[in-house]
Amino acid sequence: MKKKTDYLTTAEKTKIAKRRKFAVDFAKVYPGCFIATGLLTVFAIFMTGDFTAAFTSERAAATAGVFVLNEVLVGFMIASTHAAAEDRRFPVRNMLLSFVMLAVAYMACLTTSRFLNIFALPMCLVALVLTELSGRRTSSVTSLVLAAMLCVVFIHGERYPDTMLPEVILSVVGNFTAALAATMLVDKHLARLPFVLAALGATALGIVPVFAGTLVMGDISLALLFNVLWSYGASVGAVLVFMPIVAVLEGVFNIADDFRLNELTNLNQPLLKRLASEAPGTFNHSLVVGNLSEACAGAIGENPHMARAAAYYHDIGKLKAPIYFSENQSGYNPHDELIPEVSVSMITSHTVFGEILAKQYRLPPEIVAVCKEHHGTSPVGYFYRKALNLKEEGDLSVSNYTYPGPKPQTKIAAIVMIADTVEAACRAYMPDSQEGFEERVNKLVDEKLQLGQFDECPITMHDLNVIKTTIIETLPQVQHGRVSYEKKKA
Repeated sequence: MKKKTDYLTTAEKTKIAKRRKFAVDFAKVYPGCFIATGLLTVFAIFMTGDFTAAFTSERAAATAGVFVLNEVLVGFMIASTHAAAEDRRFPVRNMLLSFVMLAVAYMACLTTSRFLNIFALPMCLVALVLTELSGRRTSSVTSLVLAAMLCVVFIHGERYPDTMLPEVILSVVGNFTAALAATMLVDKHLARLPFVLAALGATALGIVPVFAGTLVMGDISLALLFNVLWSYGASVGAVLVFMPIVAVLEGVFNIADDFRLNELTNLNQPLLKRLASEAPGTFNHSLVVGNLSEACAGAIGENPHMARAAAYYHDIGKLKAPIYFSENQSGYNPHDELIPEVSVSMITSHTVFGEILAKQYRLPPEIVAVCKEHHGTSPVGYFYRKALNLKEEGDLSVSNYTYPGPKPQTKIAAIVMIADTVEAACRAYMPDSQEGFEERVNKLVDEKLQLGQFDECPITMHDLNVIKTTIIETLPQVQHGRVSYEKKKA
């Protein structure tokens, strides 16, 4: 008997699967966040009013409303983060990161508002950190929820009477503007110093509504200057503490932001030094693939830093037995003494061992995925043909001579697959003419396409054409031959 789901289209089944995935992920994260939000609300009530009076019968309803609104706002943020994160492969990590930054910024704003000034709200801290570690959409949603939670607790708090309500609202609006400007105007791919300078410039926009709003209230005293200075001073403080917070969170959550990716591509990294000493051929191959991948990623709008880092580490699995790979051989080939089945198992196991080694060295999960996916389920053609020649009768299943997969799940993984394939093939044989080289590159990419290796990633035909063109332009520059200087006969 057929189930109801058997009558659904593929698109409908995909939607149902996404909803179930969201429900599972939300159930993992929200219970802990629910308890933590309650503790944050207790802290907020303590910082903004008479803590004891807040829990009397006269104020119980208002206090309960603060708890309910904060829980609802946090639930909304977690749900929105699941859909808004630029990298959706790690939803639980993204949701936890957003909540941690919300909690940190919320407590910071409450503390500075009580001990410094109501306009000293470092709201742009959450925007800067999440823009760098997660993405603009997640940053915007979390900043909005932070602003709403602050408004709720400030309105409830006895420390800020009705006569201060315009100033409270103006402070939240002004500092939220600074956070939004940081989210929209600061590029996450900038180096550290340019990032800081851009953040200082973007957050300065937050003083505009503070200045204008103070004038609207009819206040042209020194308070006008102090409001602006406190507001921008809070943003400057957030920019100054941004770097250490990012360093801590990228380590705790194992996030591959550009700062960390630049560190991972330093050739003094332990794993790269091992690759250089134990498998020098693979190391040189990885450097060339890194150059190609970086150029291709930039050409199609992907993160070139991620592409280079993933390419540098994609073949670390060959450290298990470097001699079994041709680029590390110098005369002796151990495959000459092995049957094809054993040779294939030695070759294909490097993706599995690469995943294990990458996790041991705690590389970011994005790079771990590329170590596992960069060959997809492609067949190892040389040993399959060798097995066919040795077999006297019957057919051989090509599935026994393929990599275990999975296929590339992202454009970066697909780029590394293409760059890896083209570099290895052209290192073995580089066509003499430009036309022959272009034909070879096109053929290699088209073979992967025909094998369905790009079926599970969002890469387009336009992207593939741009990647082909980029490789054709770039590879001869990084893999050139030397000019031959012959001695003239006397």
